[in-house]
Amino acid sequence: MNPRTTGLLALVALVLGAFVYFYEIEGETGRETEREAEKQIFAGLEADSIESLELTTSDGITARFERREGDWRVVSPIEGAGDATALDAITSALAGLARAGSVASAPGDLAQFGLGDAARIVRFEAKGASHALAVGRPTPVGGNVYVRADEADEVAYVESYRLNALKHGLTELRDRRIVRLAPEALARLVIAWPEAESTTAVELERDASEVWQIRRPIAARADQQTVRELISNLEYLQATGFLDERTVAVEAALKETALELRLTERGAEDSRAEGAAEASGSGAPQASDEEATRSIRIAGLEGGSRIVESEGRLYRLAPERLEDFVRERDAYRDRQLVDLAPGALERIELAFAGGDPIVLRRGDAGWSGEGREIEPDAVSSLADTLATLRAEQIVADEMGAAELASIGLEPVAARFLLKSADESGAAIGIELGRLDPARGLFARRTGESVVYALAASLAEALPLDLATFDERYGRRPEPEPEAEAEAEAEPSAGSASGSSAAGEACEAD
Repeated sequence: MNPRTTGLLALVALVLGAFVYFYEIEGETGRETEREAEKQIFAGLEADSIESLELTTSDGITARFERREGDWRVVSPIEGAGDATALDAITSALAGLARAGSVASAPGDLAQFGLGDAARIVRFEAKGASHALAVGRPTPVGGNVYVRADEADEVAYVESYRLNALKHGLTELRDRRIVRLAPEALARLVIAWPEAESTTAVELERDASEVWQIRRPIAARADQQTVRELISNLEYLQATGFLDERTVAVEAALKETALELRLTERGAEDSRAEGAAEASGSGAPQASDEEATRSIRIAGLEGGSRIVESEGRLYRLAPERLEDFVRERDAYRDRQLVDLAPGALERIELAFAGGDPIVLRRGDAGWSGEGREIEPDAVSSLADTLATLRAEQIVADEMGAAELASIGLEPVAARFLLKSADESGAAIGIELGRLDPARGLFARRTGESVVYALAASLAEALPLDLATFDERYGRRPEPEPEAEAEAEAEPSAGSASGSSAAGEACEAD
């Protein structure tokens, strides 16, 4: 074939291939995007550009919401914070609303589509322009709903599920968080509750090392896990409803206090002052002092709900949520006997009453014993238990010799000395007493007077004597070959005996 002809054919093939790729393949994506854009009820609308919403909620209330500095606010019929998740879902639904089809360009009587006086109207503003969406009745078939945008001549219909975000009551569109909290900004916490015709209060403060300490009624390290759970429960505390009027029954419930919390946050500006400003009617948050304190009070029952008072507002709370907050003074005291990172423990020295110490070390190949055969995997599990050893309760701040002897801590049943790989290099001493099935396993830190009770189940992991240690953590001897042969032979002998007996039985028959 002529080389020129070959070259021309190759060029044609290249052009054709490029056409197929760029037009048929790549171009199809663009054309599909254009087709989808043509279906949009509000062409070019972006959810983030919607600045306000006005609609009739599913419980028949006309409400208005505005986006202010990125946060949704309810401005009518009440003032308050809006639920960002629910309101963002509405703006996304409006921006992404696509027509499934159209009825006509001149529909005539709109009432036949439910778009007359009975239509639900959603009004909103975006980039300075006002828009409206009229929502009518369902189509006779197909699971669609008639809609009309900005009073246009066209009556369109959309898939009904695309309007689900509009089907909320006013309560669901309000922010039901009772406390707007920045956990990292908390400096102090006071939790108080009635007890034995008086009030018990525990004051907690975060020190310079970001560790929570108890300041009242005693000076002691706080239990970090309990404080974290308290803050988390506050952060996610949600109302089941709102009380915008104080009735006689509500006022009666407010006379009781089941729990009160006072929160002090660090910072030159109180990020929560907005709620107080709304309650006072000033309309705008005010600059606060260097630290701002606010109060949350869980009051009595009314209509099956607890009443909560927070920053001048009243909320309804599921009664069982009160149990989320620990109301026991000692529960806020530190009960973490050991708190090491996973894998940080590298040496365990343990001694039992009247016995020599046993030393266990962790190396690159795992755990091993000094002059003692151990099961590495079993000791690794023991190390994990010791590294995060936590008590169930504090038994006493101090005990006499006779009392300590009665619980196995004078002398101690077992003593563990734990050395970690951290920079401090300090060893942690743990002493174990006897197991009381009802109260737990008695324990204390070496050199300290406070007596704790560990969970009784920990006695399954923590050995209290040498025999138990050897049974659980010592290396199990390998069976002798002769013993294995005998063990294998026994079933065979039994089988032969059984076969013989079966044969005799057959002969007898």
